[in-house]
Amino acid sequence: MSLLTAETFSLQFNNRRQRRKKGTYYPKRTYLCYQLTPRNGSTPTRGYFKNKKNCHVEICFIDKIASMELDKTQCYDVTCYLTWSPCPSCAQKLAAFAKAQDHLNLRIFASRLYYHWRRSYQKGLQLLWESQIPVEVMGLPEFTDCWENFVDHGKPPPFNPSEKLQKLGEASQSIKRRLERIKVRRCPAAAHCLLTARLGPTPDHASAHCSSPYFFFLLYLFYSIHPIIKYHRLGDS
Repeated sequence: MSLLTAETFSLQFNNRRQRRKKGTYYPKRTYLCYQLTPRNGSTPTRGYFKNKKNCHVEICFIDKIASMELDKTQCYDVTCYLTWSPCPSCAQKLAAFAKAQDHLNLRIFASRLYYHWRRSYQKGLQLLWESQIPVEVMGLPEFTDCWENFVDHGKPPPFNPSEKLQKLGEASQSIKRRLERIKVRRCPAAAHCLLTARLGPTPDHASAHCSSPYFFFLLYLFYSIHPIIKYHRLGDS
């Protein structure tokens, strides 16, 4: 199995906004690292893809899994780590693939959200959720697992791995909140559950208002200003 270099992991899975140093440039490509684990206890299969000119990594992944001709009487867990979340077209293909391969339990973790402000890309993520394919943002556990299992550790990296992973985990929090807001737009029930988790149970007499557009506007404001309020409270303490 080929492995990522430490530099590739550091640059491509980086989820932090940084100013580019003068005279330096590197293209941010899409990488997909996958681990296929048979539930019968057999050894997991790992690998990775990077995007090609005429083939997105998700399609390369689908073709690879299809070519393995897995035993359909066995169940498999498949975890994917992506540098960018899937585009709408790839989301449709992943959903169709998962439906046809019901012996696979597919989970997707993305370092960054690709064009998350565009409605079509949000619908692509929603389609995956509706197809029973969890899509989440990579946090410290996922970055650590990716680093340990998909990166070549033959020579010391030009950075402190523990500090790098910690910073990636911290930067993922704002991206996770962004994904939560996309989930809220997907389903009124999910919106109600998220608000209840933050503010407590909703009184019975207020339940009727939880499906109104005004409710969702208030919910959006809550998720937008909550991190700011929390930051100021921490600063005052």
